[in-house]
Amino acid sequence: MPIHQNSSVDTTKLILGNYKIEVALTTVESSYINLGAGMVNSFGHNITKYAVQAGNAPDPIEGVATETFTVAADLIEYDASSLNIIQAGSISNTAGTSGQTIIKGGGNSILTPKIFRLTNRRLISGVTDETIILVYNATLDTGLQFTAKSDNDADPINVMPIAITAKPDSTLSAGAQLFTVTHTYNP
Repeated sequence: MPIHQNSSVDTTKLILGNYKIEVALTTVESSYINLGAGMVNSFGHNITKYAVQAGNAPDPIEGVATETFTVAADLIEYDASSLNIIQAGSISNTAGTSGQTIIKGGGNSILTPKIFRLTNRRLISGVTDETIILVYNATLDTGLQFTAKSDNDADPINVMPIAITAKPDSTLSAGAQLFTVTHTYNP
Protein backbone atom coordinates (compact mmCIF):
# COMPACT_ATOMS: atom_id res chain seq x y z
CA MET A 1 0.00 0.00 0.00
CA PRO A 2 1.47 3.39 -0.99
CA ILE A 3 2.25 6.00 1.64
CA HIS A 4 0.86 9.48 0.84
CA GLN A 5 2.18 12.66 2.41
CA ASN A 6 -1.26 14.28 2.14
CA SER A 7 -4.37 12.35 3.15
CA SER A 8 -6.69 14.12 0.64
CA VAL A 9 -6.78 16.36 -2.41
CA ASP A 10 -9.07 19.39 -2.72
CA THR A 11 -10.46 18.95 -6.24
CA THR A 12 -11.63 22.59 -6.34
CA LYS A 13 -7.95 23.60 -6.44
CA LEU A 14 -7.02 21.50 -9.47
CA ILE A 15 -6.67 22.91 -12.99
CA LEU A 16 -7.06 20.22 -15.64
CA GLY A 17 -6.24 20.44 -19.32
CA ASN A 18 -5.19 23.19 -21.68
CA TYR A 19 -6.33 26.69 -22.59
CA LYS A 20 -8.21 28.52 -25.32
CA ILE A 21 -5.93 31.31 -26.62
CA GLU A 22 -7.46 34.67 -27.52
CA VAL A 23 -6.19 38.17 -28.26
CA ALA A 24 -7.97 41.50 -27.78
CA LEU A 25 -8.47 43.72 -30.79
CA THR A 26 -7.15 46.73 -28.85
CA THR A 27 -4.94 47.32 -25.84
CA VAL A 28 -7.97 47.52 -23.55
CA GLU A 29 -10.16 44.60 -22.60
CA SER A 30 -12.68 44.51 -25.41
CA SER A 31 -13.82 41.83 -27.79
CA TYR A 32 -11.44 38.92 -28.20
CA ILE A 33 -10.45 36.85 -31.25
CA ASN A 34 -10.05 33.10 -30.70
CA LEU A 35 -6.75 31.98 -32.23
CA GLY A 36 -8.15 28.50 -32.88
CA ALA A 37 -6.85 25.07 -32.08
CA GLY A 38 -3.46 24.82 -30.49
CA MET A 39 -1.64 24.06 -27.28
CA VAL A 40 -0.33 26.35 -24.55
CA ASN A 41 3.06 24.88 -23.66
CA SER A 42 4.02 27.11 -20.75
CA PHE A 43 3.40 30.44 -19.10
CA GLY A 44 4.86 32.22 -16.11
CA HIS A 45 5.71 35.34 -14.16
CA ASN A 46 9.43 35.98 -14.42
CA ILE A 47 11.23 38.26 -12.00
CA THR A 48 14.80 39.43 -11.62
CA LYS A 49 15.56 40.44 -8.05
CA TYR A 50 17.91 43.05 -6.74
CA ALA A 51 19.57 43.01 -3.35
CA VAL A 52 21.13 45.94 -1.52
CA GLN A 53 23.31 45.37 1.50
CA ALA A 54 25.53 47.76 3.38
CA GLY A 55 29.00 46.54 4.27
CA ASN A 56 28.14 46.60 7.97
CA ALA A 57 24.57 45.17 7.88
CA PRO A 58 23.56 41.50 8.00
CA ASP A 59 20.28 41.58 6.03
CA PRO A 60 19.95 42.73 2.43
CA ILE A 61 17.00 44.69 1.13
CA GLU A 62 15.49 42.65 -1.68
CA GLY A 63 13.06 43.73 -4.37
CA VAL A 64 12.00 43.23 -7.97
CA ALA A 65 14.34 44.82 -10.51
CA THR A 66 12.49 43.68 -13.64
CA GLU A 67 9.52 41.45 -14.34
CA THR A 68 7.78 39.96 -17.36
CA PHE A 69 5.06 37.41 -18.05
CA THR A 70 5.70 34.94 -20.85
CA VAL A 71 3.49 32.51 -22.75
CA ALA A 72 4.67 29.86 -25.24
CA ALA A 73 2.15 28.04 -27.43
CA ASP A 74 1.72 26.16 -30.69
CA LEU A 75 -1.10 27.14 -33.04
CA ILE A 76 -2.30 24.83 -35.81
CA GLU A 77 -5.12 26.81 -37.47
CA TYR A 78 -3.98 29.23 -40.17
CA ASP A 79 -6.09 32.41 -40.02
CA ALA A 80 -4.39 35.39 -41.65
CA SER A 81 -6.46 38.00 -39.80
CA SER A 82 -5.72 36.42 -36.39
CA LEU A 83 -2.03 36.10 -37.19
CA ASN A 84 -2.00 39.74 -38.22
CA ILE A 85 -3.48 40.81 -34.86
CA ILE A 86 -1.06 38.80 -32.70
CA GLN A 87 1.96 40.00 -34.68
CA ALA A 88 1.17 43.48 -33.25
CA GLY A 89 1.82 45.34 -36.51
CA SER A 90 4.86 43.49 -37.92
CA ILE A 91 2.76 41.91 -40.70
CA SER A 92 -0.44 42.78 -42.56
CA ASN A 93 -3.06 40.70 -44.29
CA THR A 94 -5.28 41.44 -47.26
CA ALA A 95 -7.98 39.56 -49.07
CA GLY A 96 -6.99 38.17 -52.43
CA THR A 97 -9.26 36.50 -54.92
CA SER A 98 -12.15 34.40 -53.65
CA GLY A 99 -10.87 31.96 -51.02
CA GLN A 100 -7.44 33.59 -50.81
CA THR A 101 -5.70 35.58 -48.07
CA ILE A 102 -2.32 37.25 -48.36
CA ILE A 103 0.08 38.02 -45.51
CA LYS A 104 2.78 40.62 -46.08
CA GLY A 105 5.65 41.44 -43.77
CA GLY A 106 8.82 43.45 -43.46
CA GLY A 107 9.80 47.03 -42.80
CA ASN A 108 7.46 47.97 -39.95
CA SER A 109 9.33 49.04 -36.82
CA ILE A 110 6.40 49.80 -34.49
CA LEU A 111 4.75 47.03 -32.42
CA THR A 112 1.43 47.65 -30.70
CA PRO A 113 1.09 45.60 -27.50
CA LYS A 114 -2.00 43.43 -27.11
CA ILE A 115 -3.93 41.73 -24.31
CA PHE A 116 -3.97 37.94 -24.47
CA ARG A 117 -6.53 35.79 -22.67
CA LEU A 118 -6.04 32.12 -21.80
CA THR A 119 -9.20 30.28 -20.71
CA ASN A 120 -9.39 26.83 -19.15
CA ARG A 121 -12.95 25.61 -18.66
CA ARG A 122 -13.87 22.17 -17.33
CA LEU A 123 -17.05 20.50 -16.18
CA ILE A 124 -16.27 18.75 -12.89
CA SER A 125 -19.09 16.77 -11.25
CA GLY A 126 -21.64 18.80 -13.22
CA VAL A 127 -20.15 22.15 -12.15
CA THR A 128 -18.14 24.54 -14.34
CA ASP A 129 -14.60 25.17 -13.11
CA GLU A 130 -12.88 28.03 -14.96
CA THR A 131 -9.46 29.65 -14.90
CA ILE A 132 -8.90 32.83 -16.93
CA ILE A 133 -5.46 34.38 -17.32
CA LEU A 134 -5.26 37.90 -18.77
CA VAL A 135 -1.82 39.01 -19.96
CA TYR A 136 -1.46 42.77 -20.50
CA ASN A 137 0.90 44.79 -22.69
CA ALA A 138 2.22 41.76 -24.62
CA THR A 139 4.03 41.44 -27.94
CA LEU A 140 5.36 38.41 -29.76
CA ASP A 141 9.03 37.55 -29.30
CA THR A 142 9.52 36.46 -32.92
CA GLY A 143 7.97 37.06 -36.28
CA LEU A 144 5.70 34.59 -38.03
CA GLN A 145 7.05 31.04 -37.67
CA PHE A 146 6.00 27.74 -39.29
CA THR A 147 7.22 24.25 -38.43
CA ALA A 148 6.57 22.12 -41.52
CA LYS A 149 6.24 18.36 -41.35
CA SER A 150 6.55 15.49 -43.79
CA ASP A 151 3.53 14.69 -45.96
CA ASN A 152 3.88 11.15 -44.61
CA ASP A 153 4.11 12.12 -40.92
CA ALA A 154 1.57 10.45 -38.62
CA ASP A 155 0.54 14.03 -37.68
CA PRO A 156 1.37 16.16 -40.78
CA ILE A 157 -0.28 19.40 -39.56
CA ASN A 158 2.09 22.39 -39.68
CA VAL A 159 2.63 24.04 -36.31
CA MET A 160 2.96 27.79 -35.79
CA PRO A 161 4.90 28.31 -32.54
CA ILE A 162 4.36 31.62 -30.75
CA ALA A 163 6.00 33.13 -27.70
CA ILE A 164 4.83 36.37 -26.13
CA THR A 165 6.37 38.57 -23.49
CA ALA A 166 4.39 41.09 -21.48
CA LYS A 167 6.06 44.02 -19.79
CA PRO A 168 4.50 46.07 -16.99
CA ASP A 169 1.77 48.46 -18.15
CA SER A 170 2.35 51.63 -16.13
CA THR A 171 -1.22 52.82 -16.82
CA LEU A 172 -2.46 50.04 -14.49
CA SER A 173 -2.13 49.94 -10.70
CA ALA A 174 1.17 48.76 -9.22
CA GLY A 175 0.92 45.06 -8.42
CA ALA A 176 -1.54 44.48 -11.31
CA GLN A 177 0.46 45.68 -14.32
CA LEU A 178 1.30 42.33 -15.95
CA PHE A 179 -1.44 39.75 -15.53
CA THR A 180 -4.46 38.53 -13.62
CA VAL A 181 -5.46 34.94 -12.86
CA THR A 182 -9.11 34.36 -11.98
CA HIS A 183 -10.14 30.89 -10.80
CA THR A 184 -13.91 30.36 -10.47
CA TYR A 185 -15.29 27.19 -8.96
CA ASN A 186 -18.41 26.11 -7.14
CA PRO A 187 -17.39 24.94 -3.65
